[in-house]
Amino acid sequence: MALAASAEPFWGAPTANSNFCEQDYAITRYIAEFINSLSNLVYVIYGIYGVRKLRQKPNADVFRYLPYWGLMAVGLCSAVFHVSLKYHTQMMDDLSMLFATTPVLQRVLRVNATRRESTIMAIILWSMLAFLIVYHVSTDELILHSTYFGGMIVVIGIRTMQLVNTRTAPGSEARRQIWGIVRFGAVIFNVGFYLWIIDNWTCGYLTKAREVIGLPWAFVFELHGWWHICTGIGAYIFIAVVDHLASGEYHTDIEGSFAWPASWASRSAFAGKVPEVIEKSKWGCFIYMG
Repeated sequence: MALAASAEPFWGAPTANSNFCEQDYAITRYIAEFINSLSNLVYVIYGIYGVRKLRQKPNADVFRYLPYWGLMAVGLCSAVFHVSLKYHTQMMDDLSMLFATTPVLQRVLRVNATRRESTIMAIILWSMLAFLIVYHVSTDELILHSTYFGGMIVVIGIRTMQLVNTRTAPGSEARRQIWGIVRFGAVIFNVGFYLWIIDNWTCGYLTKAREVIGLPWAFVFELHGWWHICTGIGAYIFIAVVDHLASGEYHTDIEGSFAWPASWASRSAFAGKVPEVIEKSKWGCFIYMG
């Protein structure tokens, strides 16, 4: 792939501590990492979709909107970082993930909690976030930041599985469909994580492959961009599932309640087989109608 980096990058020399496998300023002097910037649109698109869906629901409070706004913020902050590769925009990218995840964690933990318990929980979570922001910006360390973020994801995942089992009827079609969405969300998250690792560990091989293949197919091997796409889909899925379960809404039209590919996952192999009781019910209705 014969790409010549611009001699005069619009944003100047990179100052961020993190840089990725995509060649800097290879497409235009105005964007440091073109695919890594463009792929962040996934977060913004799913965030907008979630907000628009909530506006169709009566009495949706601000706490239901926060995770979707956070998802859009992640996309915008990450895009700004990959466009410029500056230290201060790296901080925006790092911290936006925590701002987006904290409201989701608070939402899954406060289900069935009393008002007093919810208040205490909110104070603890947002105080921890404030401390982590100050510490991360002051020290630019990644271990505590990554550990805390990973811990929140694990707790959200475990709590989401608990909510699926407590807020859907055993053997129901709703449980089957929601489990399909959750399983797919977990898989797509892991796929993105593995692509991120491969992008870091095999950068030299990927760079050579892109040079041989040339544009536009070389873009397929920009694995950090695929990480954005996979995590954007996975983040949306868990935000939407948590919102659906925590809100206590009726489990009607599960497939129509979620954006693609979550809607597809609700009827895919990830959802498993249709419960026997449902199959019999459908067959009985067919005989009756005939």
